[in-house]
Amino acid sequence: MKTNPPTKIAFTTLGCRVNQYDGQAMKEQVERAAFQSVPFDESADIYVINTCTVTAAADAEGRLLVRRAKAKNPDSFIVVTGCLAQDRPQEMAALAGVDLVVGNDKKSRLIEEIARRFSADHADSKNVHAFPPLNFSPDPWIGGITRFDGHQRATVKVQDGCNFGCSFCLIPRVRGEMVSRPGLEIVEEGKRLAQNGVKELVLAGIQLSSYGRDWGLKAGEPRLAPVIEKLLAIPGIRRVRLSSYAVADFEDSLLPLWQSGSGLCAHLHLPLQSGDEGVLRAMRRPYSLDHYRQTVEKIRRAAPQVGLTSDIIAGFPGETDEAFRNTLERIREFGFVDFHPFPYSDRPDTPGAALKPKVPASAIRERMDRLWDLKRECLARSVQRARGGEYRVIVERHGQGRQAGLTDEGLRVVFPEREGWLGKEVLVAVTGTSQGAACAEWV
Repeated sequence: MKTNPPTKIAFTTLGCRVNQYDGQAMKEQVERAAFQSVPFDESADIYVINTCTVTAAADAEGRLLVRRAKAKNPDSFIVVTGCLAQDRPQEMAALAGVDLVVGNDKKSRLIEEIARRFSADHADSKNVHAFPPLNFSPDPWIGGITRFDGHQRATVKVQDGCNFGCSFCLIPRVRGEMVSRPGLEIVEEGKRLAQNGVKELVLAGIQLSSYGRDWGLKAGEPRLAPVIEKLLAIPGIRRVRLSSYAVADFEDSLLPLWQSGSGLCAHLHLPLQSGDEGVLRAMRRPYSLDHYRQTVEKIRRAAPQVGLTSDIIAGFPGETDEAFRNTLERIREFGFVDFHPFPYSDRPDTPGAALKPKVPASAIRERMDRLWDLKRECLARSVQRARGGEYRVIVERHGQGRQAGLTDEGLRVVFPEREGWLGKEVLVAVTGTSQGAACAEWV
């Protein structure tokens, strides 16, 4: 008996690690329903664009991907999901070529939503995917993952949503209130990933430092640390790394894990956003400069080997030249291994969008240039400290005849490519810098 070929579906995801996790989980969900997943740059019957809306540039990229998908196959069925779809569903639905909009709150029912529309739109076709019985319930983890395609380190989403309410950010609006994932589910997912060869897990969340607080646990109580200890006990898992982590609700029980060399990477990404007290207040960040400084000092007293990275926003409304200089000084004071600079852009209907005075675009560009110069200075200092040292890294793709890895302390290094080493743990020695990157050689 002749059977219809499987429906081809292609995914692409923009934005943060949490959204990247969602994209992988949705892909595995449709594969369990007997779809054939194909790369996004290939012809497919269905394209799913998992959008981000943290910046205006992310919005524009999401719209561009819709056009690219439709150009690849004019007869394809286009699904837009993710944060932009959650925030502005009508705007996304009005885009030429978009057939279905699925918000973050319905990602766990992606197949159900596609089945309802795709089957109806193709009712007269003889080549229609036979959908299995559908019985999905809303689930922030979307059924979980068993692998992390395109990456050698696997992200595990352990928390979603945010209660901070920063004035420049619409993430609470598109992700909802914070919710923590049960530790047993996290450990079981870690086991599945380890069975598929993953050696490093990156724990991610929108408000990661507050993990467990929605269960009534206090900031000073062990919350994520016991879960990390169980993950490190899984055969095959060599290390666990924390993704972006706020100083608010800092968990002191993490400190002994770094002190003991347990396998928790000595790297913490602590977003600062601004080094000026007045700008921080206008941003409604959940900490003061003193709070941030005290947290950094506490970490360095307990575990001086921990490398700190950060995020900085240039040009927030009301940021004066003096306020920006304060930010440059704080970056130098805190001695970041690296940091990510971002130009401020108004997000629709956020408190920050109404704040004045706006910083001129020319001033934002100039400040971004100065931040990039300082970023290069940070890299040079970090490489100087690391030069001659040997570091274990998981080999990742880089291109142009080179591979890359991330040290435990958060320094990304590149080294000559060798066949057959992707995803494996190797020892490299840091040698210097080249073309804005830290360089290393195989040991």
